[in-house]
Amino acid sequence: MSPIYELIWRYFVLFSFLFPILNPPSALSVVGQQLPSSPHGCMEGSCYPATGNLLIGRAVNLSATSTCGLHGPEQYCIVSHLQELDKCFVCNSQQPYDPYYHKNSHRVENVIQLKDSNEDLTWWQSVNGVCEGVSIRLNLEAEFHFTHLIMKFKTFRPAAMLIERSADFGRSWRPYRYFAYNCTKTFPRVPTHALHYINDVVCEERYSDIEPSTEGEVIYKVLDPAIHVKDPYSLEIQELLRITNLRINFTKLHTLGDNLLDRRSDVLQKYYYSLYELVVRGSCFCYGHASECAPVPGVDARDSGMIHGRCVCKHNTEGLNCERCRDFHNDLTWSPAEANNPHTCKECNCNGHSNQCHFDMAVYLATGNASGGVCDHCLHNTMGRNCEMCKPFYFKDPSRDIRDPAACTACDCDPVGSMEGGVCDSHTDLDMGMIAGQCRCKLNVKATRCDYCKEGYYGLTHNDQQGCQPCNCDSRGTIMLGAPCDQISGDCSCKRYVTGRYCNQCLPEYWGLSNDLAGCRACDCDFGGAYSNRCMVENGQCDCRRHLVGRQCSDVQPGYFCAPLDYYKYEAEDAPDVRSVHRERSQGHMVTWTGPGFSRVKDGAGLVFTIDNIPHAMEYDIMIRYEPEVHFTLRVPPCLPHNEPYTVYSESIQTPFIFSHFLVLIPKYTELPGFQGNDPAAEERRDEMVRYMCLDSFMAMPMPMLAEMCTKLICSISAILHDGALQCQCDPQGSLSAECDRVGGQCRCKPNVIGQRCDQCAPGTYGFGPYGCTACDCHSQGSLGHQCDPVTGQCPCRQGASGRQCSDCQPGQWGFPSCRPCQCNGHTEDCNPQTGECQTCRDYTDGQYCERCVNGFFGNPVLGSGDHCRPCPCPGNPGSGHSNGDSCHTDISSNQILCNCKQGYTGPRCERCAPGYYGNIEHPGGQCRPCQCSGNIDTQDPESCDPRTGQCLRCLYNTDGASCSDCKRSYYGNALAQDCRRCTCVTAGTQQSYCTVGHCHCDRQTGACPCRENVVGHNCDQCAPDYWNYGTDRGCERCGCHPLHAMGSHCNMFSGQCHCQQGFGGRQCTECEQFHWGDPRVQCEECNCHPLGSEMAQCDRVTGVCECREGAVGRRCDECARGFTGVFPKCVRCHPCFELWDDAVCMIRRDLDHIHHEIQKILESGATPGVGDKRIRELENKLAQVQDLIRDGDWDRLHQLIGQSIDDLRAEIALTDGRLMGVARELNGTAVEDEVLRRNLTQMERELRDLNTTLIQRRQEQENYLSSGFQGNTFL
Repeated sequence: MSPIYELIWRYFVLFSFLFPILNPPSALSVVGQQLPSSPHGCMEGSCYPATGNLLIGRAVNLSATSTCGLHGPEQYCIVSHLQELDKCFVCNSQQPYDPYYHKNSHRVENVIQLKDSNEDLTWWQSVNGVCEGVSIRLNLEAEFHFTHLIMKFKTFRPAAMLIERSADFGRSWRPYRYFAYNCTKTFPRVPTHALHYINDVVCEERYSDIEPSTEGEVIYKVLDPAIHVKDPYSLEIQELLRITNLRINFTKLHTLGDNLLDRRSDVLQKYYYSLYELVVRGSCFCYGHASECAPVPGVDARDSGMIHGRCVCKHNTEGLNCERCRDFHNDLTWSPAEANNPHTCKECNCNGHSNQCHFDMAVYLATGNASGGVCDHCLHNTMGRNCEMCKPFYFKDPSRDIRDPAACTACDCDPVGSMEGGVCDSHTDLDMGMIAGQCRCKLNVKATRCDYCKEGYYGLTHNDQQGCQPCNCDSRGTIMLGAPCDQISGDCSCKRYVTGRYCNQCLPEYWGLSNDLAGCRACDCDFGGAYSNRCMVENGQCDCRRHLVGRQCSDVQPGYFCAPLDYYKYEAEDAPDVRSVHRERSQGHMVTWTGPGFSRVKDGAGLVFTIDNIPHAMEYDIMIRYEPEVHFTLRVPPCLPHNEPYTVYSESIQTPFIFSHFLVLIPKYTELPGFQGNDPAAEERRDEMVRYMCLDSFMAMPMPMLAEMCTKLICSISAILHDGALQCQCDPQGSLSAECDRVGGQCRCKPNVIGQRCDQCAPGTYGFGPYGCTACDCHSQGSLGHQCDPVTGQCPCRQGASGRQCSDCQPGQWGFPSCRPCQCNGHTEDCNPQTGECQTCRDYTDGQYCERCVNGFFGNPVLGSGDHCRPCPCPGNPGSGHSNGDSCHTDISSNQILCNCKQGYTGPRCERCAPGYYGNIEHPGGQCRPCQCSGNIDTQDPESCDPRTGQCLRCLYNTDGASCSDCKRSYYGNALAQDCRRCTCVTAGTQQSYCTVGHCHCDRQTGACPCRENVVGHNCDQCAPDYWNYGTDRGCERCGCHPLHAMGSHCNMFSGQCHCQQGFGGRQCTECEQFHWGDPRVQCEECNCHPLGSEMAQCDRVTGVCECREGAVGRRCDECARGFTGVFPKCVRCHPCFELWDDAVCMIRRDLDHIHHEIQKILESGATPGVGDKRIRELENKLAQVQDLIRDGDWDRLHQLIGQSIDDLRAEIALTDGRLMGVARELNGTAVEDEVLRRNLTQMERELRDLNTTLIQRRQEQENYLSSGFQGNTFL
């Protein structure tokens, strides 16, 4: 035997020993596949029925689209290189197969059994030469679980085929797996990679090779053992296994190539599809709610070993596949059973009042997924999702349980006064204020049966939504004793001053309905200020006379007043034969007169008063005020008419003289409304007039201050007399405002203004105007009296006095009252009348006495000196256009004339320009002007600018230019504001041509510096965005940050470091950062070295492998190493027996490495050393002998286990054989296969390590398998 095959054989011998222990059986042998496994039963979670061959008993459900000999005998041949003598045969499938009469029938049902009763092989065969459109289809009567499929072919295995499934009885199909000799060419759109997920649809090439030419097998497992399934009972896995139809499509035949050149029938007779055996293993589909199945109604087949399709449901489920809950078990939603949760359907709780219910998802979610059952058709007057409540018009009897049929009792409520026609509280709930049987009265109804109106309501009626109408009694006007209104009529009980049906109105002459005891308040209108005693009921406002305000009309409108009793006064000064005598008012003296003074009446003359403004026709008392006191008689009528002129005469006065004040008319108030009659209010007012001496106060002189009660009564009398209040009519020039005193109407006058209306000046003042009057202030020594002209204010002057106040001297004199002539050295006759200072001096003189020359002149103008004022020669005379001096004087010591120069000139005669000025003043009209140096020179420096041209010579404050208007080199700013500052350019960033000796030039206005290439900033102090390497001669360089690995294109301008994304590093983010590895052009990954298992946090930057400590292995050092057991990081060194296993595993590893090495040699040289077809056939013969020995054994349960294990070994051997045979053809697949072998070896190593700690558990499991009959596992 070749060394390679010897190693393979050793591997399979070891695998055949370990496989039953490490991996429970997943595929049965031919015999084992035909027998169903025992059911799993139901434990804490899901239930699963027995598995078996779904073809048994379903021959009628199995069909093929192409079968040879169906319509008559057809000849077919086998490949000619075989050694058998017979190469061509006849197929006649018109009759079903019979081992004695119809052995040449090759219908599709032949694939259900491998051999007939005579142990002869049977098979299905398609029509010759048909390549595409050939399929075998199995139609199931219900939903089934499909686990795996085994096919054994009589001819070549198909070059291309696919397995499809349907879960909706053939309406739609989905692929399970594609198989092809060349997947990329045959199925270009189907992935060819290894399985990543359990439900991936991929194309495989391992079962589509042209060899072997017969008895080649195809094995497909729905759940590939290479993919770990976390939960085999999950909905996703259940859906993957669920089928109602299975279809195998053969799409391409394997040929020897001669059919491509010759399409004759004898050539095509040897190319067809032929299948010895087909095993479709599965179980009935019950969503985990049944452990056994029964025949589906209508299916009569009862073959031994048949897997039936109707589930015998548990967990309170029902249906063909246990797909719904049983009736009255809908409290929880139906769900497939899970490994640890059967999801048993829960019985509804209807408290004995119903036997029907349904599931409501909204209720289920509202209860926090606790209960979703809703009872239907509740009895015994109950309702609710659990029939736990009484229907409307019924309530729960507290003495009975809710399950009692008599638990709900009818309500006893008056339908007229109760809500909803008599509904009562269905149960007692004190938190909600509910008492079982309690009537719910309408809003305005009360009593146990809701048959009485509440207090404040009346008229109980059925149509009223609130039961009773509100009394609508105004609480302010209703007596609050007992019911506010009659319960039948609704009439309200009103307070004393309230009226109306609802007690919401005040009686006449009352207002302000309120909660007061009487309900309303009296209007109490002023008897004179209001037209009547009625007022508005809302606010009590009385109907006021003109210009009277306030609620009671007792207040006067601003700008108006009440006339006092002595308001109508008539001055005696206006009478004939009298002379007015003005009397000044002095502070501290009582004023007993009105107007400017008195009227002086001649001896023997009489007084005449004309009265023409009587406001009201009635009797008046007449009173005259005068000095000294004498008695005389007046002739008056008994009643003065209204608005008619009338004259009052006095008899001749027999006294030397009399000073008369005025005549007064005082009305007899007792004749007015409000004072007449015996009304208590009128009597009280008459009494108050007397008690408070209201009338007597007007008879006294001076008049005392009126009592408050008198003020009120007098305003009422005035309102009656004048039908309201009188306007103040204050003079706008003489008064301080338009308002006057409330009683009397006296305006507030400005200083020195008198009169009720403030319309005349007081005696001793003049000039009535906007500022009042001005005192005459006549000089006591120069005036003849104190009075002055009332318009001009001129006082009467004595001889020699002048001026308005008679307080000035005559012209040419000063010093009143001792007047003296003015002393002005003959240069003027006018001087100040108080100080004697001369005014308007002539002859170019100036000074208090005209004793000096004006500026620009010199000399001695004093009277008697013989000198006069002459013009100054500076150098020209004033007015010549060439005078540059303000003044001059004679220097006594040198007898020279010295000039006081104007600004900008200098020299004894102001003959040249001063420092800071320039001009050509030697010529007529020449002037000295300021040098235009922008204020940036020293004006005291004679050399600061040229005195003739004005050119700036010595610029200050770092300025430069002809006018010192620019900042000098290396400075910038505003030269005109003396704000030139040194340039702040950074030499490292500024162009070298602009810098000397550490100083750089900049823009003289802005200060901006000329920067090097890619340098920016006002001072050239930073690189431009996305540039770095600041300070080099060439300027800044581009950052060059990686566009994908950097956060942006910017970097540090000194170091050039880019801001890298997580996982990348280096200056330009072109490398992986610390603690990362990988190709930065593709992706950088974090090392993630486990801190407890690795020596350091940094892994290999190329491979990403961490450096592990002792006892730890793995890419991240997060697994226990070989020779250690436990769960990382608690790794414990294994038992010494592990060394024995480890040696064996290491030997296998070495052998596999040797195989890999030999394969590499074969790939390089193309020759296989020491390997011949003879040795391969010997190996195949030995394996066939082992199978024959096993077939001849007993058919017990142990035989089933061995058969299943050998069947899986067959599948693995076929897989390995196919890979070896394809080595020369599939050069690119070697590395993948090697990786698969290494993964299998790693898996074995892990399982061997687990054996060290779980040996006893495995032995127990083995015993369990033996005792339970080696039941097949559906999902493994």
